[in-house]
Amino acid sequence: MDWLDRISILVIVVLIAGSVVLIGSHKGEAVPERNIQQMTGGADGPATNVEIENNVRVIKNFIETNNLEKAGALTQELIQKYPYEGGPRMMMGDIYMRRQEPLKAVPEYKEAVDLNPDYLDKKTLLFQGKKIKVAVTEALAEIEKRARLNLNAGSINSDKKNVYYLQRKIAGSCS
Repeated sequence: MDWLDRISILVIVVLIAGSVVLIGSHKGEAVPERNIQQMTGGADGPATNVEIENNVRVIKNFIETNNLEKAGALTQELIQKYPYEGGPRMMMGDIYMRRQEPLKAVPEYKEAVDLNPDYLDKKTLLFQGKKIKVAVTEALAEIEKRARLNLNAGSINSDKKNVYYLQRKIAGSCS
């Protein structure tokens, strides 16, 4: 055994000892369960989540009773107050879909999915993929109709970008 073999063995022993010390010092720190805030892609704190959930419940009631003006106003207020939450954007898309304006709903859904990708993950409680897919299909039909009528080619291109983006996100979502 020459000096290179002895140095190699010494380095291996030091690495193993260091690994054992490192693992031993972090034992018990890992928590296997995630809290609700982490599972929902959470906001700043539980108070924020409760406020958003309460407002979303009110907005859903407005949508179900076809009071879309109040629902839209409350949703815009939530979007201004919580710009980094996907829930209000998703609700705004729902309002536009109820008004039968899929081309306005698609950018809202796009923003909601960008803020919280769990909306397209079938394994989460937040899954909204079927609803978004319907909006994309209706928006594509509207774009084709506008293209045949030669209406505002500039907005058609930006609408197509949003629709194709959502199609790619839906196709690439977890299954």
